[in-house]
Amino acid sequence: MWAFFSRRARLWLITVLVAPLLSLILGRLGTALERRKGPSTLSRGLQSGSRFLNRGKAKAQAAKRH
Repeated sequence: MWAFFSRRARLWLITVLVAPLLSLILGRLGTALERRKGPSTLSRGLQSGSRFLNRGKAKAQAAKRH
């Protein structure tokens, strides 16, 4: 089914659906790991990945405020 979508449609789906979901999962895993075992390289890396994926959302919200 994936092959039937145009390149732009696939990119849009990844941007709209997969990136926010992945960001949520990474953030929750990082937070849970940090709560359980304390700060570590892995927990900071997971949370950093979550923040990286949320960059676009944060920029859009900042632009909306001004």
